[in-house]
Amino acid sequence: MTEVVSSILGTLVEKLTSSAVEEIQLVRGVKDDREKLKNTLEMIQTVLADAEQKQIKDKAVHLWLLRLKNWCYDAEDALDEFEARALWRQVRSTEHLTLKRKVRYLYSWISKMIFQFKVAHNMKELRKSLDGIDEEKTRFNLSTDVHERTIVLRRETHSFVPASNVIGRNEEKESIIEMLRRWDDVGARNIEVLPIIGMGGTGKTTLATLVYNDERVKENFTENNQVWLSMPLEFNMKNIIRDIIKSLGGGAKFDDYNLEMLQNDLRKLVQNQRCLFVMDDVWAMSRKDWLELIDLLGGISRGSKVIVTSRNQVIAEIMGTVPPVNLANLSPEDSLTLFVKHAFEQGQEKNHPDLIKIGRQITLGSLLYSKSSRSDWEYVRDSEVWQLETDILPSLRISYDLMSSHLKQCFAYCSIFPKNYEFVNIDLIQLWISNGFIRSSGTNQEELEEIGQQYFEELISRSFFNVVDVEDTYSLLVCEMHDLIYELAISVAKTESSNMKEWKQDISQMTRHISFPNPLDVSKDELRDCLSKLSRVRTIVCKRLGSSDSEAFFLETCISRFKYLRALWLEDSSFDQLPSSIGGLKHLRYLRLRGNKSINKLPKSVCELRNLQTLDLGGCEELEALPANIKNMISLRLLIITTKQQRFPESGIGCLTSLRWLYIVFCEYLEALFDDIQSLSSLRKLCIAECPKLASLPQGIQNLKALEHLMMLDCESLRLPEGDSHEPRSMFRLQSLILHKLPELVSLPEWLEGSASTLQKIKIEDCPNLSALPRWLQNCSSLRTLEIEYCPKLSSLPDGVRLIPTLKLKICDCEELSSCGEEDD
Repeated sequence: MTEVVSSILGTLVEKLTSSAVEEIQLVRGVKDDREKLKNTLEMIQTVLADAEQKQIKDKAVHLWLLRLKNWCYDAEDALDEFEARALWRQVRSTEHLTLKRKVRYLYSWISKMIFQFKVAHNMKELRKSLDGIDEEKTRFNLSTDVHERTIVLRRETHSFVPASNVIGRNEEKESIIEMLRRWDDVGARNIEVLPIIGMGGTGKTTLATLVYNDERVKENFTENNQVWLSMPLEFNMKNIIRDIIKSLGGGAKFDDYNLEMLQNDLRKLVQNQRCLFVMDDVWAMSRKDWLELIDLLGGISRGSKVIVTSRNQVIAEIMGTVPPVNLANLSPEDSLTLFVKHAFEQGQEKNHPDLIKIGRQITLGSLLYSKSSRSDWEYVRDSEVWQLETDILPSLRISYDLMSSHLKQCFAYCSIFPKNYEFVNIDLIQLWISNGFIRSSGTNQEELEEIGQQYFEELISRSFFNVVDVEDTYSLLVCEMHDLIYELAISVAKTESSNMKEWKQDISQMTRHISFPNPLDVSKDELRDCLSKLSRVRTIVCKRLGSSDSEAFFLETCISRFKYLRALWLEDSSFDQLPSSIGGLKHLRYLRLRGNKSINKLPKSVCELRNLQTLDLGGCEELEALPANIKNMISLRLLIITTKQQRFPESGIGCLTSLRWLYIVFCEYLEALFDDIQSLSSLRKLCIAECPKLASLPQGIQNLKALEHLMMLDCESLRLPEGDSHEPRSMFRLQSLILHKLPELVSLPEWLEGSASTLQKIKIEDCPNLSALPRWLQNCSSLRTLEIEYCPKLSSLPDGVRLIPTLKLKICDCEELSSCGEEDD
């Protein structure tokens, strides 16, 4: 729970010092209330870690944290009102004041005064309620000296397991043993390090134990030179050295030794010895600590090995010298064998063929030991929480407990999706951003999207996400969660998030993030009953809404009831218009209408969504045009467009100066973009795809100085602007250039030369008329990947391209290049 509280508390402190709050602090008492709120919040932050630990045994502390969490949500909603108002004023200040607008401005000035006094009252009420929470805190004797990291209990591992208890993993075992026995070709290193990586419960320790005790391994390493280390949560050099010395028989009377004395003993023990070390369950290891330990083992004989088991891919990158063994799930056959072993006494499985059939649908069998009733087995098979009773989920919980609060919150949010759902990094990151889970520090200049990608990759490295597909062209990662990981997400999210499977399902009124069953094939009364149980929902996910009547009722009810919505995901729906009331969702940050093949118009009120950061209209084939006042959506960071219009108007998209990512896709009739594209000063990624009539790009594209990724795909009429050869090259941040199926492309424009020092990837595919690459390509000192495929008229590469030290070159189906001696790599 504290991961939610901690995250929001940090946001609240920032919001209390924002310019939006500064505007209303002149109202009597507001400044004092704001300062008191800020000071109290900062004091509460210091005791959150202690409260998190004490709530496990003290229900009163748990209830206090729950009350604090709800207060945080209410306070954030209230402070967001200030920001929404400030954005509204920012747009109004740019409008030309006609007489009618002057009258409207006077009215808005009066309403502003009323709003400020209302805010002052709300601020005072927030401060009073927080004072009550703070006063209640004092009776719990919470300490400020407790670190954020949760105290976790974990088992100490050992080096023995009966081989008969091991199911599967024979292929991995033989591969590791082969590596351990190979010692005469280790190159310059005396010691090789093999990581075994996988999520908790996949059998990393068991596999390492099996290898450690194999007779073929013992032939290479005498028993006195084999060391098993059950690694602690935090790496401590002195303790590790002490444990190694004890295992190598170096005596026991050195508890008072300092590090200098310990390292001397260690170096003497390993000198000219071929050793095998198993470092089991490594949680934390810095590059500096690892290199220091390796240096202390410098006198060890060639052929020495280290096996490292960990849940974290980063550990493999720090410690490994050979490719890691990534443990996947057991095969269905091995899973069933393991199941039978745990669920039945020996030989008894033959007497229960009906139970074996059910057992094929259950991944773990120890839970059913001693149960012989068919109904018991079916209950376990159909239960959503049966995994919680096994030993594996508590093991996985350790991995969760050791994460930082921001990662915990992002992970728990994923429980909103159905089991086995394949989610895309871009979509999930934008949802995290819209809910305020991703924040950049004052000194951190990284974009929110970049920070979100780091979060996403860290969850992959910790084995919480499994990568199932990589779409290299669009930089997409498609991931899913293992069933047990998904159950862990549900467990830690509690009532915060909910994935409804049926409309009559019980649901907590405290739920903030929710996905609804698909489609909406229920009556209005059932919809009303379900929605009436909820109040301050922040995320709604619903696909294929159903009939037009149920869609309209669902949308109108959600919009009128959930005024604090941050994310509204309505994919593959079929309504032809959004309700005009959507403009009232002033907190909305994320609106996804992707795949709606019926919607033909967006209401004018959608442009009143000043806080909106993501607008996804991809695949909206019948959408006639973007709304005229889209320029008022000043917070947009990501815009995906599919429309039927021929041209985008000026002073529209070009006014969206907060825009980071722009995708223009499947625009069948689009002939031209907008000439003020150079005004998109924050644009990082531009993708234009499947626009068959688009003939040219505006000259201003070469002045997008923040652009890092440029993709132009499947545009059969598109010619790239050449630019003025006498102008200075201004594009200097471009990192990747991807061109696919551009039959009109003859050469790369000269203005791209401005990115020669930053380009890392160039991919050109199916450009049949491309005849030459520019000479400046050989100056791309950072270029790592150059892929050229099906460019039959391309006859040569610039001199020096192959000399770029970092370059990986791939050439396919380029006949002219092959005939000139340029071989495919």
